[in-house]
Amino acid sequence: MMVVNSELTTCGPGLTSRCGADILDRTSECLLTNAGCWKMKTTRAAEKNTGPRRMTSLERRRQIVDVAGRLFSRKGFKGTTTREIAREAGISEATIFKYFARKEALFEAIIDRCCNDESGNLTLMKKLDGKQGREAFEEVVEFFMERYAEDPSFARLLMFSALEREKFSEIFFRSKGMEVLGYLSRQIEGMMEKGVFRPLDPELCARAFLGMVIHYCMVQEIFGFKRFFDRPRAVVAETFVDIFLNGMVTRERHK
Repeated sequence: MMVVNSELTTCGPGLTSRCGADILDRTSECLLTNAGCWKMKTTRAAEKNTGPRRMTSLERRRQIVDVAGRLFSRKGFKGTTTREIAREAGISEATIFKYFARKEALFEAIIDRCCNDESGNLTLMKKLDGKQGREAFEEVVEFFMERYAEDPSFARLLMFSALEREKFSEIFFRSKGMEVLGYLSRQIEGMMEKGVFRPLDPELCARAFLGMVIHYCMVQEIFGFKRFFDRPRAVVAETFVDIFLNGMVTRERHK
């Protein structure tokens, strides 16, 4: 406004209005131009700020776990190097060692990622919460069938571990497998106490039940037998549990 006022005083008589209008136009143009420049600069600054967001520590850790698990299940443990994991994740090998100083720590993280829910508890155990007897056994069958069908990569990890003598399967059975076995053993022991089952080794009985279920899932999904033989999950669960609880001999024969 100081510029406008000083120029208005230099205009001659009769020209004040026109001159003032010209100056106002030039001032408006200048303000608009400056505004445009400012807008352009802020837009460019915003574009710079909207580049790839850096991962948080938790996100980076999960990324390494996911990439490593995927490569291990595809190429095996001995066929996968930390360099490959780093390249696939777009990070350096040093970053991997920053999060996982030991190979066993990475194995444990992969197992937790595959088997636990967001609260850190075993997913299967959450599904079994409040279930008893036949309902619990059927839930176990359907859970494993669903998991193997949706993503058989974890089963491949266990197979590679056994073939290559890696500690992955040992860590899994010690931490997760024994928890499931213990749950089923307690269920069976409770049924023995009620007189539903005759007295036997409850852990061995639980192992027999899991063997039937896991073998079926492995052969169907890993070996591809479902291309030749397949049944609905509910039918498989009901049949397996019925065989386990009641056997195959008819009641007349039992008499």
